[in-house]
Amino acid sequence: MSIVIGVLILLPIVNILFEFFGPSTSTWEHIKTHLLKEYIINSIVLIIIVSIISLIIGFTAAYFVARYDFKGRKFLSWMLVIPLAIPSYIAAYVYADMVSYTGTFSRLMRTIGIPGQINIMNMTGAALIFAFTLYPYIYILTLSALSRQSSSYIESATLLGANKWKRLISVTIPLVRPALVAGSLLVILETLNDYGVVQYFNVRVFSFAIFNAWFSLGDINSAIRLSAYLMILVFGVILIERILRGKRQYSMHVKTKLINRRKIHGWKHVGVTSFLWFVLAIGFIIPFLQLIWYLFLTFQNVFNMRLLIATMNTVVNSVITAIFIVVIALFMVNFSRMRARSKISKSWVKLANLGYAIPGAVIAVAVHVFFVDIDRLLAPIYSILIPNGPTLVITLSLFTLIFAYVLRFLSIGFNSIDSQYEKIGTKFTESAYMLGSSRLDALIRVDIPLILPGLIGAFILAFVDIIKELPLTLILRPANYDSLSTMVYIYAKDEMIQESSLASLILITIAGVLIYILTHYKKGLFNNVY
Repeated sequence: MSIVIGVLILLPIVNILFEFFGPSTSTWEHIKTHLLKEYIINSIVLIIIVSIISLIIGFTAAYFVARYDFKGRKFLSWMLVIPLAIPSYIAAYVYADMVSYTGTFSRLMRTIGIPGQINIMNMTGAALIFAFTLYPYIYILTLSALSRQSSSYIESATLLGANKWKRLISVTIPLVRPALVAGSLLVILETLNDYGVVQYFNVRVFSFAIFNAWFSLGDINSAIRLSAYLMILVFGVILIERILRGKRQYSMHVKTKLINRRKIHGWKHVGVTSFLWFVLAIGFIIPFLQLIWYLFLTFQNVFNMRLLIATMNTVVNSVITAIFIVVIALFMVNFSRMRARSKISKSWVKLANLGYAIPGAVIAVAVHVFFVDIDRLLAPIYSILIPNGPTLVITLSLFTLIFAYVLRFLSIGFNSIDSQYEKIGTKFTESAYMLGSSRLDALIRVDIPLILPGLIGAFILAFVDIIKELPLTLILRPANYDSLSTMVYIYAKDEMIQESSLASLILITIAGVLIYILTHYKKGLFNNVY
């Protein structure tokens, strides 16, 4: 089953590579000659700016929470994760409206006598939006790494005469480098995946280009070629990180005494808490409060049957897809465990989990082209079953969207379940085998109860990412199918930011509640923090 699933997942990606070598069009020649260089440069510049700002925010916040003890630390430690509940495109719409001429911020500035208007609808503004909504990826991983560091490293460095800055640069940061790199890669992948922010701010990067080529210029061939270039860029970023890492390995002793948090008072306390509250305010509190204000203004106009149907579509579709992801990931993790020494099985599992490294627009193009080809093959059967019926039966169905979600987010479920399996080891499963249990019986009666936290975590993480996903949903949704994310996008596209508030708040509330459950389920993400 794992092999069959892997083949189904990889076929669309392989298919798009074959399509890349097909005949080019005049549109593609124009893009390649006049626009491709701009797309490449803008994409690289954007991810560099976002990565740097996110690293500064995420590492600094994690360092303060892990190293210092201050009033409100526990509350802030998990609240700093909450900006993940706000999709970047919603934050972008809200802030763009706030700084417009009639927006809340601009009117406030004019009231206190400060003329002028701030323009954030450019690459710098987009980068700041991404950084303040995506930094939790770096924060979570870095906080976990810092909370497990042994005090012996710092003590040894102190005895050797290193001051606090030398200890930070030479000891602390190198030890958390894997967490910083992993978090940064997630930030980069999410930035390249976005379409809502770059489209609204008119930042011409690859995701913008793919949509423009397909829907504005009507040339799917050009969209395929742009998707291939974006895949090369993504894998180039991953390859550069591997080269920079080289053969270095990182490990930390966790059995020794952990570093004690220092109590801070006075100006240090004010400085640390002010920074953390500022980050939280920009990333969550301000856009959330602004959306609540918009809701008071527009509730009667936007609370309707269309919104209820979109909410139901979002929840039902996300639940079904998250269940598929958990089940498939469970099979693939067991496939990997049972053949742990096989390089082929390890490579196969890695290939099948490439989805998260591929931006949503690319997956959408790949899946669409793949299922169009399948529908063409099945067209004679369709004509027999339903004469004069539609020829794109699978392509225009909800199955295509669910398949694309599974392809993109399978690695999230896989990693969550795999990490839980690593904690329990293999002794319980092997004991069940020795007592005569079949593999399926051992999985159901032994493994699943032991890895239940990992299964719950995989479901929640997949669910949250699915309800926030915009590019895949926009491209592959069936006709007359609305979700919360597409409703927000359509309102924003029609310059009805205030009317998007209720759909945005429902989406944010669902994601926020699930993130709270994830961070507090048996102390979840913060096992070592408290």
